[in-house]
Amino acid sequence: HLAVDVGLRNALLACAPPALAAAPDSLALTYAVHVGGVHVLDADAEMALGDDGYRAGLRMETGGFLGRVAQWKTDVRAQGNLSGPLPRPHRFTAHGSWRDQPRLTTVDYTPDGVPTLTLADPEPEKDREPVPADLRLGTVDPVSAIVAVLDQVARQGNCDITVPVYDGRQRYDLIFATQGETRLEASDLSVYAGPATACSVRYKPLAGRWKENRQRDRDREGAKRKDVPVTLYIAPAVEGGPPVPVRLEMDSMLGAVKVHLAAVKS
Repeated sequence: HLAVDVGLRNALLACAPPALAAAPDSLALTYAVHVGGVHVLDADAEMALGDDGYRAGLRMETGGFLGRVAQWKTDVRAQGNLSGPLPRPHRFTAHGSWRDQPRLTTVDYTPDGVPTLTLADPEPEKDREPVPADLRLGTVDPVSAIVAVLDQVARQGNCDITVPVYDGRQRYDLIFATQGETRLEASDLSVYAGPATACSVRYKPLAGRWKENRQRDRDREGAKRKDVPVTLYIAPAVEGGPPVPVRLEMDSMLGAVKVHLAAVKS
């Protein structure tokens, strides 16, 4: 499910931007997802960033005709604090379903940052090869990975960071790299126009592949793992606010995928 592999963003002012810890309390963001020029779904994100820590989440669900042929929904959330080069998550949850089959994951973290899988339905070992314990150390969850690159842009003005991720089922790296500063033009699809930091995003799998008896899933995952260019754009969506994802662009077997920031409330 790094179909929720999403990446991030862009654009800062010439002077050093504020760290996320100094940002406004919370933002509600809505993203419109287009595939092959067709609006397929909306995603609602929440972000609360402050001196006492962070909370972030994303909800998506297919509806209409797409929902009838491919019923899918997911709600991913994380909370933790910012106290180092990477976020220190306290808890990560990924609760959803695919064609009425639940997919529930909760990862809790010890005070020294060791992730513990406290809820898994189905059990990862049912479908996937196990993730060795040593590969789980020093990792963050997928939502906290997004917080990590946003914090990198806020503090350093670039998105050059590699984030080790464990989501309870897979272990992979998300490799972000600065492509440069650009200007996003005004569009009916987006509420944001202006300067942004363009970031490439690469997904590097390390452990947790589908087992041999799930060959179709292995083949699909193998195709997904090929180097598909993903560009995320990061910029402050509200004046004086923290940098957030404002656009995503990538290719897929169904056509170009474009994700636009469609609404923001602070």
